[in-house]
Amino acid sequence: MLRLFAIMTAAAFLFGCQQSPADAQLNERSREEVGEIVRAYILENPEVIEEALIELQRRAQAREMENVYSAIERNVAAIYGDERDPRFGGDEPDVTIVEFMDYKCSYCRVANEWVTDVNERYGDRVQFIFKEYPILGPDSLEASRAALAALNQGPEIYELFHRSMINASGPLPADRIDQLAALAGVDVAQMRTDMEDEAIMAHILDVRALGQALEVSGTPFFIVDGTVVAGANSLALEEALQRALRG
Repeated sequence: MLRLFAIMTAAAFLFGCQQSPADAQLNERSREEVGEIVRAYILENPEVIEEALIELQRRAQAREMENVYSAIERNVAAIYGDERDPRFGGDEPDVTIVEFMDYKCSYCRVANEWVTDVNERYGDRVQFIFKEYPILGPDSLEASRAALAALNQGPEIYELFHRSMINASGPLPADRIDQLAALAGVDVAQMRTDMEDEAIMAHILDVRALGQALEVSGTPFFIVDGTVVAGANSLALEEALQRALRG
């Protein structure tokens, strides 16, 4: 890659200067010669194309992350200060973790193992804020509406119901949601009534708008004390958590 860089640098130097008409023919010949050198090098070392593509991808991802972190700075109040959002953990935590999640997302189910483990290890030192972000169809929306309706019956009831649904594999039709709710101690009839409250759908739409502003294209999506971790990457999540705890 360094050799190719040297070749391209030489070419740029040669053709970046102002040309006089008298030099045009000579420079055209030189251009052809350098082009042949570069072509021959690439044919002998085709891996440089892959390296260049990887570097382009890395730079694109870096630009995307810059955009995400800028969006986080602009939306701090909505991320951390929305009192409608369900929360686990202490009211004055050392670390706050935000998760955009969908009950039908299998990766959210995997990530929940880490969430549960952190909750058991650190208790009130860590607070989780859950952003109900149903993006996987009507069942997802139904489940989120049910969860937020159950929150009206108390945070403990929500927590049990949340864990029950996030750990459930397969479809989540209405009758199954009701069964899981009943097992979690939810008053199902009251939940169904509360699900019709326009405020619940307004909350979900606000979270959706926030997710779009943060370019959240999939779940789970974590913000660990300001550090973004996309996906069920427990190693990256744990590293971010430990950095935050060291503070």
